[in-house]
Amino acid sequence: MYPEKIMGIIPNLDSGLFGQKSFSLIVTNYRLIFALTTNEMVKQEIERAKARAEVNGAGFFGKWKASAATGFNFHNRYYNIPPQAILQENPNNYEIRPEQIKSIKVRSGYYDQQYGTTTPNKMIIKWTGGKEKFTFQNMDPVQVRNIIGPLVGAKIR
Repeated sequence: MYPEKIMGIIPNLDSGLFGQKSFSLIVTNYRLIFALTTNEMVKQEIERAKARAEVNGAGFFGKWKASAATGFNFHNRYYNIPPQAILQENPNNYEIRPEQIKSIKVRSGYYDQQYGTTTPNKMIIKWTGGKEKFTFQNMDPVQVRNIIGPLVGAKIR
């Protein structure tokens, strides 16, 4: 058996009414891990980034740049955390193993010319535990399929 390693991360998957919950999807060579991102977690990470920038001699703008980048790249921290620790980080984090997955649909959003709005991309996961629905905008659906595909094979479309 090979050690578990992170194959990719899909950030900012929103779920719930009005996207009130946001998850990072960590794809490993053995499972999908859904890690809840809370405002408090992001605030703490921003404070750590500011402190690191200050230690490195950054001024006001250096600290501001570090804090702004942290908000956009919060999910990258999971590359440095063991998958089991990610799962245990929050009681709302959970996993789905490939054998539990029935299907995954990834759909592109579209631009509505009449209203001048864009709908988000969608992902629907049907598994033995039910159905999970997410919206996302930070990645192209093809990228999402390419990250999840090696783990789940033909179950993704």
